[in-house]
Amino acid sequence: MHRSHFETPVRALNHTEATITNSSAHAILLSSANSARGTLNILWGSLFTIIACTWTVQHLNVPAQRNSCAPGWRGTFKQHMESFYRSVKWMVITMIAPEVVIGMACYDYLSAKKNLQDLEGFALEDDVPWTLTHSYFANIGGFVIQSGPVADSHTETYTSSPDRRLPRHDNNAARNSLPSMISRSENEISYHNPYHLTGRQIWKLRKNNILPSLPQISEAELQDRSKSDAFVKAVALFQILWAIVEVIVRLARKLAISQLELAVIAFAACAVVIYGLHWSKPKSVGATTTIIQYEGPVPQEILQLIKGRHTYMRDLLIADDSTKLRHGSPIRNDAIEIYTDNEAGFWIYLAMILGAMLFGGIHAGAWNFEFPTRAELLLWRCASVWTAVCGPILIMLGILFGYFEKTKGLFVIALPILTFLYVIARLALLVEIVRTLFFLPPDAFVSTWASNIPHVN
Repeated sequence: MHRSHFETPVRALNHTEATITNSSAHAILLSSANSARGTLNILWGSLFTIIACTWTVQHLNVPAQRNSCAPGWRGTFKQHMESFYRSVKWMVITMIAPEVVIGMACYDYLSAKKNLQDLEGFALEDDVPWTLTHSYFANIGGFVIQSGPVADSHTETYTSSPDRRLPRHDNNAARNSLPSMISRSENEISYHNPYHLTGRQIWKLRKNNILPSLPQISEAELQDRSKSDAFVKAVALFQILWAIVEVIVRLARKLAISQLELAVIAFAACAVVIYGLHWSKPKSVGATTTIIQYEGPVPQEILQLIKGRHTYMRDLLIADDSTKLRHGSPIRNDAIEIYTDNEAGFWIYLAMILGAMLFGGIHAGAWNFEFPTRAELLLWRCASVWTAVCGPILIMLGILFGYFEKTKGLFVIALPILTFLYVIARLALLVEIVRTLFFLPPDAFVSTWASNIPHVN
């Protein structure tokens, strides 16, 4: 009996252990990811999100055409490398100063919208489609004037003669033989070939009947030339959503968030704004459409009519009022066309200020985060606040100094000083984002269910 008495608990114990073992094995098979995350998980997930944001928001202007490169594979390789370098350069600019890219995107939108208003009447008269996408395509240098041999094109080329419109086709050899710059005598205008037009210049040509009709090209054709990759944008969008959900879940569970993750939210917010402003803008268009073809040089009176002045974002940021003539060269991505009824400068500054307030305000969300030292916490607070309020302060000072005529000189002195402090504040935020990765609190490494959402890490 005693033996039987002791055997029953043993059998029960063995049965219980087996049950636990089987259940545990089953649980392991259905287990989610590890409940902990490492510094590299935070770093790579955040960096990929930032790169995805800053790469996919790029909607660059039409680059220099193939005829300006050397013929053969070397010319092709050079063109591809220049295109890649241009994309990387603007990705880095977006990482360093997203508010500047927001300002340029705002200018692009307002300029295209105004051009649409100018050309809508002519489009109805010519019975051709003209949308905001057409105006964007014009302002990025998509429509050109060709001079010399007829260029290779898969679209129609419109002659300058008002009574006829002829489709033209040619081979690559002829295109590569075109000179990229037509040089004239000292008293005449030299110009780039092909001559990249802006929407404003197309309006002048059509208004003066030099261009007999606006080009017959549908919005679908323009979008087809756009190299906007829906899959890449979808990956970027899901990565942004994952980053936002991750931060919200950690806030709800009162878990520590790294300063880098907060910076990702700031970049994501700026990217969403740029996406919205560039919604109708074709992306990475490489080929042009010829709308006027001259067998010889472009007449000087035409060049005089369409010559336009540009300034550039770099000059605008340092308050350089000088403008430069652009005789048909490919339109730089920071170019701002100057004309009498253009208020681009005001809107660019306003958009940049609002972008800086958004970017700095999100960084200020780390007000009570843990930092290696008290001094670094105060540095972060000062830098994030100054990033957010520097723009409004500049506006108020500009209004104040502009109201009192004698104080304008003080504003000229104050502007570079305040801008320099803004740059220092942005650099301080960048340094602290990297440094604090090595001093994260223990609960920053606790993972949440958000890590199970599909994302790149």
